Amino acid sequence: MLDIALQTTREESIREWLIAGGTIGATAVALVLGLVAPWMRTRWLRPNINIDYEPREPYCRDTSLQSGHMAHWVRVKVTNRGRSTAKWCRGRMIEVYRTDGSLREDRDPMPLKWADMPEGQSLEPLDLARGESQFLAVVVATDDNKEVATIWTDLNARPGFPQTLEAGQVHRVRLGVYCDNGEPVTAEFEITFSGDVHSLSMRQV
Repeated sequence: MLDIALQTTREESIREWLIAGGTIGATAVALVLGLVAPWMRTRWLRPNINIDYEPREPYCRDTSLQSGHMAHWVRVKVTNRGRSTAKWCRGRMIEVYRTDGSLREDRDPMPLKWADMPEGQSLEPLDLARGESQFLAVVVATDDNKEVATIWTDLNARPGFPQTLEAGQVHRVRLGVYCDNGEPVTAEFEITFSGDVHSLSMRQV
């Protein structure tokens, strides 16, 4: 009888330990899920900004200026491929490099203008809905200036350094696009300009 009682007590203890262990395990799983699930949901739903470029229309586009001259634009397409609206998007030319790869200290980071926006709004941040795209103007050449191509930034800022890229050189630039609720994205390009308006070209590197 004593052996039976001891065995019964042992089985009950094991059962209690298993129940306690199961309770602790369930609590731990619930805690982990409670912490991880919101993080996964945030990452799943966040915007995803992409910078795209191809050497063709509409990335490259001719326009007539009010002065009667022609301009040739080079732009990148910024697309939100995420699952929520990208808030307060803005673009910048972050760095300019020489042909030998050294950083140009005479060029500061410059904000870039959104294309096809009223002049007073082209530098303002904008929202990109899920799947929406907007062109960001990078550089423009005009047929009345064979010396430089102009970075399409705030030309009224007068920052004390050139806002242009000289003709006859290969310029390596790094662009960035930022939004308040997503990860920033950067891309590097080589820009060349020989003096002719249509010689202005860009390629991603």
